[in-house]
Amino acid sequence: MHKLAGLSLYKNKTATKTLNRIPIDTFFGDTNMKTYKIITLGASGSGKTVFLASMFKALSTQGEHSFYLEVEDREKRKKLNEIYSKIITKDESWPKGTKYSEVSEWTYICRVKTPTRNDYPACQFTYFDYAGGRVTDINEEDTEFKNLVKQADTILGLLDGQKILAWMNGDNRLAINSFDNQELLCILNWMQSCTVPIHFVISKWDLLQDKYSLKQIRDRLFSIPKFEQVVQSRNKAGSPIRLIPVSSVGSGFATLQPDGSMRKISGAAFQPFQVEVPLACVLPDGLKAKLVELAQQKKQLETQQIGKTNIFSNFLGLAGQFFVDTALGFALDALFPFLPPEFQFTKHIFDKVDNGIFSSINKNHKNKLEVLGAEREKSLNLVKDEETALNHAFDSFLYIEQKLDRDFPESDLLLA
Repeated sequence: MHKLAGLSLYKNKTATKTLNRIPIDTFFGDTNMKTYKIITLGASGSGKTVFLASMFKALSTQGEHSFYLEVEDREKRKKLNEIYSKIITKDESWPKGTKYSEVSEWTYICRVKTPTRNDYPACQFTYFDYAGGRVTDINEEDTEFKNLVKQADTILGLLDGQKILAWMNGDNRLAINSFDNQELLCILNWMQSCTVPIHFVISKWDLLQDKYSLKQIRDRLFSIPKFEQVVQSRNKAGSPIRLIPVSSVGSGFATLQPDGSMRKISGAAFQPFQVEVPLACVLPDGLKAKLVELAQQKKQLETQQIGKTNIFSNFLGLAGQFFVDTALGFALDALFPFLPPEFQFTKHIFDKVDNGIFSSINKNHKNKLEVLGAEREKSLNLVKDEETALNHAFDSFLYIEQKLDRDFPESDLLLA
């Protein structure tokens, strides 16, 4: 995190002019692979570990998403494959959850294979999977857990789709109380002091998709004051917050039984749904949040200087409206040096962060996807090292994020 004092450089006119003359790419010479930390918050049985194994299997080869994931740690890779095998076998049992004392750390390297079959790493994502009990216990003395939450680049809150179904149906008082009065509130309590992007992930979407829309579930969630408060807080800070439906196994793979268990359907295909989306949103949302945070700090400093023109007076606008001004390039140039290393990218990436990038074309989602698809294909052909691999991966992430916005416009939890 950058302290306000770190921005005091802007109080000196000479220093400011000097900074503005420095080429943008000067700040992106670090060759160390960028790592992004994601903490998964979810109650026992919400499907955190299954989700991580399913995501790995779905992205273990470079297919339609134009990048793939690799787990270098042999034992971790073996464990993920064992979890996956347990899911797809005819055996009626499911993988066991994380033990209370266990902290599972899963590092996925995002890689890009070029049309000429060269292979380059782009970045890596480290997921921390805690036992659900440590999330719902809210132990103030659990300093290890508290510190990890504070250090995360993204908070992933996994909401159990099976309990949401009971909550929406209103036909299982035990499940309703468990979700409404304990699990969700505990997750929100851990999130309320965070400043990073938040992704609420609804697991087991296959149980909900034919019964409720994402809008219906979103509206119901907003009936919970604590949930609305967390969303409003993120909106005010200009930090993205999303509601993402996923299914680690896909539609028709298992069916819900009267006793609450899930029975696998013989011969059903394993077809994960949107398991790549939460990962794809980490970088774009994280960069937007960091830039808004720095712009707000800079604005506060400059407004304290009597008689000095505040170049950011109209920069932020309404919360969540990022970088739509024509003077964006100048504003971003001024912020580049103060971004943390993991969010210092090439100009290729910064040019695409602005939500107003599509202002020159029709604003419907089809055109946006066509443009992003073309940009993704173009950047793939330019991959020649780690830096250009990250450029391409970012293009792929933006494409996935835009597809989410097209298919589930209610996913963006931006209040009017």
